[in-house]
Order: sequence, then C-alpha cells, then structure tokens
Amino acid sequence: MSIPCEVNPEIWFSESATDANQAKEACGFCPVRGECAELGENEEFGIWGGQSPDDRIAAKRFRLTLLEETINFRIRIMQEAGTSISAMARELGLPRKTLADRLRRMTGLAA
Repeated sequence: MSIPCEVNPEIWFSESATDANQAKEACGFCPVRGECAELGENEEFGIWGGQSPDDRIAAKRFRLTLLEETINFRIRIMQEAGTSISAMARELGLPRKTLADRLRRMTGLAA
C-alpha cells in the first residue's frame, strides 16, 4: 500500500496554497495519518498528518486550553470539598506556590 506523501513528496512542503490543499486532502486517505501528525507536531514547515503549521498551532492551543479548563475544574471540585491547598497541590502534581497563584487568578484576586 502506498503512502500519499511518497507519491508526490514535494507538495507537502510547497508554499503554494493549492499544493497545501492537495496534500491535506491526500492525507485524509493515508493509513499513517495519526503517526504522521504526531511526528510533525512541533515542525515549523510542511503538511503533517493533514495539518499545516497554523493548524498545528491552533490544535496545540486548543489542547492547552482544554488542559487548563480541566485543571481548573478539578481545583473547584476540591475547593468545594474543603481540600487544603497542600493536598490539592499533591493531587494535581503542582508546586504549592503555583497552585496558590492559580487560585488567586481564578478568584480574581490577582493584581
């Protein structure tokens, strides 16, 4: 089975929008798309797993936002349960000061 980028590898690193769109479309049929996306996650150039550099930046921002929201949700649950800052820090794997700073920002007390 051939992998699309092996057939016409130039289009994956072309500066042409047409080539980039063709590469993204071809990635949709690729059996190693997921692995390719992982390999290209921090690449500055090229189409990797159907994603352009801008797509990869947006996806990374989305993942970081989701992680932040998840951590903040867990903190709120622990606060409601009366968990101490030290216990929350241990549970979340965060330094106590980092957690205290985050709590200040979350409650709007940060300067």
